[in-house]
Formats: sequence, C-alpha cells, structure tokens
Amino acid sequence: MTHLASSKTGHAYISGEFGESMARRYFGDEVVDAMPRYVRGTRKGQFKGQLVWTKVIRGGWVRTGAYSADYGPSGYPERRVNQIIEVELSIPQWREDAIVIAEWKWHEMDMNDRSKARVHIKESKAAV
Repeated sequence: MTHLASSKTGHAYISGEFGESMARRYFGDEVVDAMPRYVRGTRKGQFKGQLVWTKVIRGGWVRTGAYSADYGPSGYPERRVNQIIEVELSIPQWREDAIVIAEWKWHEMDMNDRSKARVHIKESKAAV
C-alpha cells in the first residue's frame, strides 16, 4: 500500500508583522520595499500584498501522472517533512486573479540541498 504525502497551504498578508518578516526572509528587502503601500484606512503606510505558501505535513509518495506499463508509476518520494517548499508573493485584486510578483520554489530534484531553491521575480513593478 502506498503512503501518499500531504501538504498544507497557508497565507498571510504582508501588512502584518509575521507576513512582512516572512516575505523579507524569502524574497529579500529589495522586493518587499518595492511593494505598494496602503494610502487610506487603518493599514495606512503598510505594505499591500499577501504570501501563499505550501508546507509538507507528512512525507510519502507524490503522484505526478498516470501509471505507465513501460516505466511504472510517475512521481517522487517526498522527504521534506515540516518544510516550506514554495512561497508566492502577490497582490490580491478585487474580483480578479491576484497579480503574482515573485515566487520561491524548492524543486523536488534538489530536495537534499535547500540552498538551491530559486527566487523568480515576475513583475519588476508592483501594480496598485
């Protein structure tokens, strides 16, 4: 019997202390400082944007496709238990998809070396 891996998705707004510190940890000060700020309301002067991350809760097999009679099952064993494997920094839009500013991914091929995780900045200027 196969034990499948499970992961959990979380999110935080970067206007809060936790969200801002996590954004700076994964994307650096330059990217976070380039984010737009709120100009009115209770969050005036704080950063706009949110973080969405995926964290592995339990290790096991991750299916990536259908079973092939020639090659066997497609997938990989997930061993990064209690580790965050991807983070996305975006600006939420009202009634539209969020604008993705940057992504941090720890690819499964490099699971033994966290230093090989990559930051990909999609938008150089954050839209308001």
